[in-house]
Amino acid sequence: MDSTIMFLCKYGLQILPVRLSGGGRLKDVLSSICNRWNNLSVGKFSVSYAYEDGYCALQNESDFENMLFLFSNSDRINAKVEENEHSSRLIVGSTIDEVGDFDEVDDDDVEHVDIMDPAEKCSKHAETRYLTEAWADLIEGVGQEFPLGVKEFRAVLAKYAIENGFMYRLVKNDQLRVTAVCVVEGCGWHVHAIVNRTNGVFNIKKCHNEHNCGSTYRTNKHKRVSSRLIADEIAGLVEKKPKTSPIDMLDWFTDKYGLDLCYHSAWLGVEKARGDYMEIMKVHSIGFGGLFPIAYAICDAENDANWTWFLGLLRSTLSIRPITFITDRNAGLVNNIPVMFPGCHHAYCLYHLQFNLKDHFPGRFRQGFRNRLVELFNKCAYASSVSVYKAAEEEFYQYGGDKARIFIASVPIEHWSNAYFKGQRYGEMSSSAVESFNNWILKAREMPVFYLVEELRRKIMKQMAARRVKSMKWNSVICPKMDKKLGLYEVRCLPPKVVSLEERTCSCGKWQSTGFLCRHAVTVIIKAGGGEGSLVDHMDPLYLVDAYRRAYEEPIYPVVESDIPDFTTEGERVINPPRNRRPAGRPKVKRIRSRGKESYTRPNKCGRCHDNISKHNRRTCKDPSDV
Repeated sequence: MDSTIMFLCKYGLQILPVRLSGGGRLKDVLSSICNRWNNLSVGKFSVSYAYEDGYCALQNESDFENMLFLFSNSDRINAKVEENEHSSRLIVGSTIDEVGDFDEVDDDDVEHVDIMDPAEKCSKHAETRYLTEAWADLIEGVGQEFPLGVKEFRAVLAKYAIENGFMYRLVKNDQLRVTAVCVVEGCGWHVHAIVNRTNGVFNIKKCHNEHNCGSTYRTNKHKRVSSRLIADEIAGLVEKKPKTSPIDMLDWFTDKYGLDLCYHSAWLGVEKARGDYMEIMKVHSIGFGGLFPIAYAICDAENDANWTWFLGLLRSTLSIRPITFITDRNAGLVNNIPVMFPGCHHAYCLYHLQFNLKDHFPGRFRQGFRNRLVELFNKCAYASSVSVYKAAEEEFYQYGGDKARIFIASVPIEHWSNAYFKGQRYGEMSSSAVESFNNWILKAREMPVFYLVEELRRKIMKQMAARRVKSMKWNSVICPKMDKKLGLYEVRCLPPKVVSLEERTCSCGKWQSTGFLCRHAVTVIIKAGGGEGSLVDHMDPLYLVDAYRRAYEEPIYPVVESDIPDFTTEGERVINPPRNRRPAGRPKVKRIRSRGKESYTRPNKCGRCHDNISKHNRRTCKDPSDV
């Protein structure tokens, strides 16, 4: 555009003329406004121009070009400048450059623009109040606490940067401390937060919350808009509408947050939001303190007879109460647990089932397809109610086809899905604790039998003593980790849930599965007048500090030296290895094959006549065809 337009910006009772020769750019206008009024900075005010009966906001260079097109036959554009407390957020997609001086115009020659009441006349965008506006003040300063720890602090920091329009880099970033500085070299903005080791709360120790780089302006795209952030924001929407698509999220985020997402981020966000209930279900430390060894045995082989013997001894040791076993589907366990522990519950390890599923779809299926199939199977496993399971199962079938249906039919659903499992798993979905125990005693396993047993006794003795001392310092009624979780539930009334305090059940299924109060039960108890103190009365006692202390109150004493057999000389006290000869190769265990295939026995075959059922070999073969 070759003509010159006078852009008249009115702020309060003052007017700033900006000459637009050859078109101009929005960033030039913004820079001129900041130079004229020192109390304004880019991102803290909005500019809108008068058009017909209202005002149109200038959010980006595209809006500015559209304005120039509308006024291509005019020599004057009337505009107004407003601080963001009374207008929409400014979205600008370019950096601010310094501009040269422009010719001043006397106020007498300028047509003053009447200030319009925003409540009466405003553009379509000026009416929009983005949900991100609350993010602008999330970082308050030194002393601010984040009870959920480092993850909460990182999420808050990302939202703060998105809304205030700047980028930061993490100088230090671990579980104990996080230090962030502005990416612009020389800018003084920084924040440093550390963890309080006594309670796990993150708090800000140092903070300079002002930028001197001039690059703080909100954009419709930001690198800190992660799929995790998206999932957190849309969790409620996805819970109400589980079939929400990524395309829906693209439009929804633009309308409600003023942010443009790529499809991949939207898809990941939706998938994580759908799987968030799994995170609520996962209780990584059960009430009486993680892995608690009850009994162990040293056998010559993992077979049916040894499992029968071991489970029989275990039954005589444990008190009579419902118990949940989580196993890798070893044949000896599958056959003997129902016999030795009638009325107890047997859950299959989800980790092993994942491998079974992958191997059910052989190499001709690409790895990405199998990984996605495992994700959908996990949704079925973690589903806490039948309705949620049905929806997840249908999605699993649509993706995996008939082979997926065959796999589901091959594994009894009541042994692996939370929706149908009758016992309490306390959030544990796999038998990975066994691997943790194996790593814990890794060096001891190389010792002779007697010294192996002694080393196990010593390690368990030290662990129990340490946990007993630690628990005596706890002042809460519930174990600290679970006490922290109890106060973190966000109450939502949709979709509706049915809670029975007498039966300790909720239609969401989570209370029954974990024994720990779900958010719906918490709401009902508090609303019924019980208050937060009565929550303990409706909780599984294993989550209480008293149960933890009782679990470790009995010490394990060292073995008196006089009671230790003398192994310096050979004799009757020498423990010899089992008399059976171990066959070459990997021990054969009767186990449901983790490869998803039927049991296979190599047939006897003659190398001469290739007869599969004959009882002869190549040397004794009497095949008449070779005579």
